Amino acid sequence: MTDPRTSPLTGVRILDLTRVLPGPFASMILADLGAEVIKVEHPKGGDLERSSAPKGVNGEAYRFGMLNRNKRSIAIDLKSSEGRALIQELATTVDVVMEGFRPGVVTELGIDAATLRAINPRIVYVSISGYGQDGPYADLPGHDLNYMAMSGLLRYFAVDGAPQVPWLPIADIGGGATMAVAGVLAALVGRATTGKGDYLDLGMAEGALYWQQTRAQWYLATGEDPTPDGLPVTGALPGYGVYEAADGGWLSIGCMEHIFWERLCELLVMPEDVHRQHDPVARDELQNRIRATVQTKGRDEWFAVMRERGIPAAPCLSIAEALENEHFRYRGRVGGTGAHDRVRSPFHFSDAPRLQTEPAPELGADTDAVLAEAGFASGRIAELRGLGVIR
Repeated sequence: MTDPRTSPLTGVRILDLTRVLPGPFASMILADLGAEVIKVEHPKGGDLERSSAPKGVNGEAYRFGMLNRNKRSIAIDLKSSEGRALIQELATTVDVVMEGFRPGVVTELGIDAATLRAINPRIVYVSISGYGQDGPYADLPGHDLNYMAMSGLLRYFAVDGAPQVPWLPIADIGGGATMAVAGVLAALVGRATTGKGDYLDLGMAEGALYWQQTRAQWYLATGEDPTPDGLPVTGALPGYGVYEAADGGWLSIGCMEHIFWERLCELLVMPEDVHRQHDPVARDELQNRIRATVQTKGRDEWFAVMRERGIPAAPCLSIAEALENEHFRYRGRVGGTGAHDRVRSPFHFSDAPRLQTEPAPELGADTDAVLAEAGFASGRIAELRGLGVIR
């Protein structure tokens, strides 16, 4: 049995050079799993997210607080030769290095994968960028919206054929952060066998493309491009959709399997339609009938009835409702009022208690402690601070 006092990644040490969203989200996940994450920031101002809105009454930037919980902060000027030397020395003490600069910057700074892995071959080094470290688009600047567009993913967020800006940074988080976490964990498992780390070159546009396995397979099999108003890969059956209720709320119904379609037909008094589920000609007619029936009762009333009958349905909650939802509260997935602990990690391990979530650190709060742990004398630390290399 695992020691109940530890988390799965206890003992893994990460030097995080990333900023803003994708990289910090990835290292947040790893910190939630118990890794020690040392966040490297510039002495003047730190991560841009420290100044982003919205802020709490105490001036805390809520997004920064969430993304950087459970981390330590060390402030180093990477543009100084002394600062770069510090990173090289710290690299001897860590398991993972993460960076999110534009391609080529870390090489110019002398803290690239080749340099640091020569110093410490056990390092797992991760570069997160928009399009990867090489190729025709490597130097192209971009953001989440651009990566979604380039990968073909943005077309599925359309109204009347016009692509819309999604409310969630899918390429940043799904194509970037979560893929980086998977790569780090895989490389650490591989290192346990080989004794050597690895280098992960991750392009967020490629991560977004990777998400589209079902769309790609539909196209390859049929030669037809699946579009939201044309050939949906999922939701091609009646009883699979989002329907407006009498009170203006929305209810999702997911009756893909025939057994659930039978239950839905019974509930909505459509017994004659049980055998028409896979009739493409009848799809629009059946969807319209379901839509009209759902509009006769309120969202939560329908949800209660369908839940009782074992029909896959769920209300479309606002984020405010989700944060107060009885199920998430019971499971301990939503918590206190602080930015760092309101939405908790979904990881739940039987042999390890939930990690106590700590607030994001003040800029440079752990500089002295981290350098002392790396063997720096107090006099040397004071000298570096006097030179403006650290804070």
